[in-house]
Amino acid sequence: MNNQLHTHLQNILTKNFKVNTNTFVLLVYDEQCDLAKQLSEEYKNVIKDYSHNAINFNEHTEEEILKIFETLPPKSLVILVQSSSFRMTKHRLRADLFQHGHQVIEHSRLSFNKEEEKQTYLNSLQYDTPYYLTMCEKIENLLTHNKLITYESGNGLTLVIDSAYERPIKNTGDFSNQATASSGFPIGEIFTEAKELDKINGSIVVFAFPTTDHRTGWCEPFIVTIKDGCVISHTGPAAFEEILTQIKSEEGDKVQIREIGFGLNRALGFDKRITEPTCFERFAGAHFSLGLKHAMYRKKISKKVYQKYHVDIFCKVDKITIGNTRIYEGGIYVL
Repeated sequence: MNNQLHTHLQNILTKNFKVNTNTFVLLVYDEQCDLAKQLSEEYKNVIKDYSHNAINFNEHTEEEILKIFETLPPKSLVILVQSSSFRMTKHRLRADLFQHGHQVIEHSRLSFNKEEEKQTYLNSLQYDTPYYLTMCEKIENLLTHNKLITYESGNGLTLVIDSAYERPIKNTGDFSNQATASSGFPIGEIFTEAKELDKINGSIVVFAFPTTDHRTGWCEPFIVTIKDGCVISHTGPAAFEEILTQIKSEEGDKVQIREIGFGLNRALGFDKRITEPTCFERFAGAHFSLGLKHAMYRKKISKKVYQKYHVDIFCKVDKITIGNTRIYEGGIYVL
């Protein structure tokens, strides 16, 4: 038994999801990569104290799995441990289970992470919800009362956002105000969007971005320049230019900045990396999304406008200031 991992997973169940002895727990897993195997084995140890079942996704037919889901007791907890992403005809497992009133813990695309990143991923599962809640409250309060966000990337590079902001979305692991809890892990993030998308100007350093194979591409840090909310130039690799070209070809010959993200997970960072990009965006630092698509703020842009792309870029910044308050410096939040 991995005592540290056991504690992390136990905390997810008891502190984040507040599972009690009356909750039925179903673990659905595969063993297609070492990280999935390790998580699955430790979850099996954790759920021994509950009414439970554990099934290997690859050893059952779709019909058998659906039958198991149909017979779940009300308000069960389902844990999905996936080397890639479980695929079933016409079914999105996490969404379907949630709609039926079940709680869901999801670990997906685990095989995307490299062997040397395995411990970093496991570290990112540590229980840090009180810290996330505190940081989110402070950041949200600053966003509510200030229009100016300034990012400094060194060598005189500055990116400035001068706008009011949309209601921030938080990913803290606190489900106390929700009837049903569902989350992908790791967690730790707050993000928003400028109400005036054209009020983003300046330059910022980027050190990674998702490539066309849906993995994080690490590279020498490069400069991205933004004018009136759109990317106008960069000094990055050809792979980054390919992404910009693809977005422009389908979204009106521009690359719009939308999401303004503040990752909070202290186990992830510039030197603490995992390759699965949806997880890595929780790293303690700054990220933005490229493209017109944003599911959480979709009503902002008319449905008549084609919105396809949401590609995160991961930034290497020295300082972040909201209004006159320094919130981030030297790789950590200083609020």
